[in-house]
Amino acid sequence: GQLYGDILYFATEARAGWTHSDPRPLYFWVYFVGINAVWVLVPGLLLLDACHQLATAQRGHDRPRHKAH
Repeated sequence: GQLYGDILYFATEARAGWTHSDPRPLYFWVYFVGINAVWVLVPGLLLLDACHQLATAQRGHDRPRHKAH
């Protein structure tokens, strides 16, 4: 949900031609891009970790099991 909101936030601003953000480079790159990047990176990393954990669990579940005789 957080990533979806961030995508909408950046996409609507880009579509509007960046008219709502301060055009000064320091403000734009440090505040708008840099600080808001945290809200993209953290959920993105958590999503990647969750996918990795799910794939590992699925591989363990799909592994053939040998019955003890």
